Amino acid sequence: MQYRDDTNLTARRSIYVYRQPRIDLVASVLDLAGLTGRETVAEVGCGNGPYLAGLARRGHAGRLLGVDLSPGMLAITRAAVPRVGFAVGDAQRLPLADGAADVVLAPHMLYHVPDQAAAVAEFRRVTRRDGQVLVTLNGADHLAELGELAAGTAAALGLGDPGVWDEQRHLSMTLDPGQRLLSGVFETVERHDFTGQLVLPGPEPVCRYLASMPATQAMPDPAAFTAAAGARMPFGPDGTFRVTTHSGLLICR
Repeated sequence: MQYRDDTNLTARRSIYVYRQPRIDLVASVLDLAGLTGRETVAEVGCGNGPYLAGLARRGHAGRLLGVDLSPGMLAITRAAVPRVGFAVGDAQRLPLADGAADVVLAPHMLYHVPDQAAAVAEFRRVTRRDGQVLVTLNGADHLAELGELAAGTAAALGLGDPGVWDEQRHLSMTLDPGQRLLSGVFETVERHDFTGQLVLPGPEPVCRYLASMPATQAMPDPAAFTAAAGARMPFGPDGTFRVTTHSGLLICR
């Protein structure tokens, strides 16, 4: 299971230390939420808990709830943020009562859900009428150059199309279709985009990122694939490989 624990997730997140301009996405999202500190906040697909930990660091006094399909992820988050209430649950059938939360956070998780419309309906159901839902997604161009590198490497090795990049592209649920889906359920959807570049000085962070992906791990020789990708990196005149980053926040009320 890709998310039995946070090993693969942590490997993918580590590449963002090379982002320019630097941005703390968790802090940016929480700033835009405009919380008073007294709200009940439920995070759906909380993973290893960066948003719940961010709220705790801010001294958020309201109740914090974390829901995830992975018991392993919840165990990691429980150890890091012990005062949070946790439940193993499916975003399509949340184990929360109607109107249980003032705020629902759904960061970078909607593209993992088979029935995305059902998940959005659940977000609406468990959020109080005057509350808000905060969804983060990637733009269709997010890490496009890494996708091209992965596809070119697979072709050069005669692997056909092993779906190496399916885990990252999520082309069926990026910012634009996500905004359309949410606008059909909520009265207002306010959008904030965060764009930049990864300025990568060498192959190691790219190889680590690709090695964390499920299609790579299913290959007969994952190390050969990642090494070949590293060797094919198109470095520019300044000696760096530049990769587009594009994420966004959709605030739904």
